Amino acid sequence: MEPPAKQPASPILSSHSPPVSPQNPRRDSPFEALRYRNFRLFYYGQTLSVAGTWMQTVAQNWLVWELTKDSRWLGIVNGANAIPFVLFAVWGGQLADRHSRRHILLLTQFLAMILAFVLAFLAYGFWIKVEGWHIALLGVLSGIVTAFNMPAQQAFISDMIEDPRHLGNAIALSSLRFNLARVLGPMLAGFIMAKTGVATCFLINALSFIAVITSLLMMRTPHVPKQGKKQSIREGFRYIIENKLVLRNVLLIASGALFAWSASTLYPVFAHTFGVGATGYSWLTSAAGLGAMTSGFMLAKYGESVPRRIRIYGGAMLFALSLILFTFTHTLAQGMILLVFVGFGMILCANTSNVAVQSEVPAQLRGRVMAVYSLAFQGIMPVGGLLAGYMAKRFGAPQTIRINAMFFLIIVCMLLVWSYQDSNTTGTSEGNTEDALRS
Repeated sequence: MEPPAKQPASPILSSHSPPVSPQNPRRDSPFEALRYRNFRLFYYGQTLSVAGTWMQTVAQNWLVWELTKDSRWLGIVNGANAIPFVLFAVWGGQLADRHSRRHILLLTQFLAMILAFVLAFLAYGFWIKVEGWHIALLGVLSGIVTAFNMPAQQAFISDMIEDPRHLGNAIALSSLRFNLARVLGPMLAGFIMAKTGVATCFLINALSFIAVITSLLMMRTPHVPKQGKKQSIREGFRYIIENKLVLRNVLLIASGALFAWSASTLYPVFAHTFGVGATGYSWLTSAAGLGAMTSGFMLAKYGESVPRRIRIYGGAMLFALSLILFTFTHTLAQGMILLVFVGFGMILCANTSNVAVQSEVPAQLRGRVMAVYSLAFQGIMPVGGLLAGYMAKRFGAPQTIRINAMFFLIIVCMLLVWSYQDSNTTGTSEGNTEDALRS
């Protein structure tokens, strides 16, 4: 980490804050975590890279739909990430607890860039005509890379933040960054697809990895010696099972990934039903991103003023109910309005849950626990997409989302009851102290 500046001119540009005294109180900025140089570098590099990733996600889904006109293939391609992620994510967490997380990220980001270039060349037709199974195969390889990238990236956030009090702000800003890219990426994808086609989106995504790789190379981090003793994967699972707070959050994220987040797999079907094509599909995705970005900013600025339990379970309920209402819309404008609320509730729940888990887990277990947490989301969501694709073929996209969202809502209510029962058992009450905010 960089040394403290002698006379910091701005809390965003310095590594440490001026001392706070009763005579000179200082209220934390919503961008407090950007004071740390390494986090600032990573933040800016990731913003460009994730925008490229969202461009590819939108273009890839639309390409699959154009090639097949079959919702099952949307599920297959999105589900292709699931199997390798499920198989390797816990080992990715073990690796993140044993080796330099920055070095792991440099390798995984480079491999992801190569895969993006391959997809771009296929889409341009330089080698052979692209088919659905090509995209699915690249999805499998991408799932392997993500299995080692995600646990390291989740745990690396706490490595870049010197003061644990700013960890929540860092995670909220990371969510804001992700969802800003989620708004801009699909919008750019819609414009580029209309002008030059999907292949250009894939090429731009490949080039965007240069930004995050450069930011990682520019960081000044202490040497991390290799751990001599092999870290036990079972310790991470044991900790989750024994810690009720973490277990509840993992179950919540897993059920949301299976039944709710996977609804985005079917957005191309709604765009086709609305008659708005690729551009309309990109606007639907951007609308959800706008709601998510707004939620991320509000959490960064006001998050701790709202009890954690309300943020997690209230956000999850808003997410599920908005999805159900979305299925009754008949126009692009109606759908976009509901998806803003979908995105807002989704991030309100997911971001607060992430902070709760990372704040609870000891540093020596963080990589392995976050691997399981990432597995609950990244590994299960493609399975949910696969399930949604096949259900949509049988029942239709609107009915599929309604059924899945209702299942998610029921699970959320059950977990909320468990949370209150646990509070009564342990004697905590709902307030704003850390102990009372257990969810």
